[in-house]
Amino acid sequence: MAQINLDGARPLYLQVADDLEAQIADGTIPRGGRVPSATQICDTYDVSRRTANEALRVLRDKGLVHGVVGRGTFVVEQDD
Repeated sequence: MAQINLDGARPLYLQVADDLEAQIADGTIPRGGRVPSATQICDTYDVSRRTANEALRVLRDKGLVHGVVGRGTFVVEQDD
């Protein structure tokens, strides 16, 4: 997990999204794998629920993850 810079100019939600994206890229969170929930993100990064949800939104907007109602958020399985 990357350090979150509370005094930095980059918004917290983007820092969290960047770290999660790096975990997806390096396989820590595998294709088809479940992404941490907003609650887990809050606990891991010590951020608010809004920050966690915004980070997940960034990943969805980039097409890296998709949500399944009642199941969670998962890394998109892409063909090589």
